[in-house]
Amino acid sequence: MRVGLTIHSGDHPLSDILGYVQEAEKLDYDGFWLTEESGKEAFSLLALSADRTKKIRVGTGIVNIYSRTPTLLAMAIATIDNISKGRAFLGLGTGGIGFIERGHGLKIEDPLGRMKEYVTLIKRLLSGERFSYGGKYFNLKDFKLREEPARKSVPIYLAGLNRRMQQLAGEVADGVIVNMLTDEGIKEITENLKIGAERANRDKSSAGIYALSMTLCGDTDDAMEAMKKVVAFYCASPHYHHIIQSVGYGDVAKQIEALWNKNQHSEALKLVSDDLVQKVTLSGSPKEVQNRINRYITAGVYPIVYPIIRKESARDDVLYAMRAAVGNPKVGNS
Repeated sequence: MRVGLTIHSGDHPLSDILGYVQEAEKLDYDGFWLTEESGKEAFSLLALSADRTKKIRVGTGIVNIYSRTPTLLAMAIATIDNISKGRAFLGLGTGGIGFIERGHGLKIEDPLGRMKEYVTLIKRLLSGERFSYGGKYFNLKDFKLREEPARKSVPIYLAGLNRRMQQLAGEVADGVIVNMLTDEGIKEITENLKIGAERANRDKSSAGIYALSMTLCGDTDDAMEAMKKVVAFYCASPHYHHIIQSVGYGDVAKQIEALWNKNQHSEALKLVSDDLVQKVTLSGSPKEVQNRINRYITAGVYPIVYPIIRKESARDDVLYAMRAAVGNPKVGNS
């Protein structure tokens, strides 16, 4: 089934995370897309996940391109590809300001140029060739990796909210990872991927859309409340206003941002309507969630289920969302 699963690793104990990956494999999920922020380190956790599964793809969704060199990223994903016997993939992004600038003490500068250099180098390193490279950020001299991945080419996906990064994904990657994908956004992103593909003289179907999809964790009021809190959080960021605008809530997003910046979170939350939630997330009954996923798949989009959890019931919430999304009859059971 062309559906993926993602979680925030810092929200869950290791034993639960490994259980989610094994359950996802039983449910015939295609891939486990592991985030990396200030929780668990991604590649060590992916190694454990790969070792305990047999067929589900395992990779990052996403790791940033500032805290590791291209060489180290190529080594890491090659290691995971060998452990998993060819099931690895690499999702790359710039990372958030809170993590990169406040957490690592690094500046988010020239993300587009840096990303292109990273993808170029990672691909060449994974190919097994010995080469030299002179770039703006990295200079490699007569170098090759001692070990090669199980495959010469590991899929690479780029996180891209803006048109330029989406076009770069169409030019150099296997797909673009987006958040809060709306029906209106599919056409726009498809066009950007096409522009990038034409720029590189690639087939326009070379890169696909991978939709990080916030998924309701239950059928209770507090489950919807948890979802609304996350939607409000995204509305508070101007990076997402274009998406919110496309579904008719641009002015609301600006109001939420103003309240959020004043720490008036409860007031901001009141502005998040059920209709807005339904437009930018996988919510409603399990059947409604499944219908939305099927619409994505029919449109050529790969949905990545992202369970929105309540802290006191995190494990049950993840399992509910995972099972509801794929129509499993065990939904609601641990």
